[in-house]
Amino acid sequence: MSTYYDPWLHAVNLFINRLILFVLLTLLIGLGGWAGLLHWLAGADSVAIARSTLVVVTDAQTDRRWRVILALCGAVGALLALCLFIWLRGRARLRRGDRHHRGTRVVVAVHDDE
Repeated sequence: MSTYYDPWLHAVNLFINRLILFVLLTLLIGLGGWAGLLHWLAGADSVAIARSTLVVVTDAQTDRRWRVILALCGAVGALLALCLFIWLRGRARLRRGDRHHRGTRVVVAVHDDE
């Protein structure tokens, strides 16, 4: 195996890893909100929450309102995950004068043309 560094493969790996992380974080936040809502509204325990989630997802005869509530919890989870990713992306940017080490390269954000 060669030690050649392929930047395109690295970019694809980063994209896939972040996409998987976004989907998992969306599911975690959405299902957490769904579980919190069921616990708060109905006082359901974890077994009842798991059973009701399975019924809402699989049964076609379920009331449409519960499906909409589950979908809205997923949408809220996606929006919160998106806000977290945007905040982290903005926080990771180089500011003027900052030095950031990326592997063997050093990137300096100071421009000489000013």
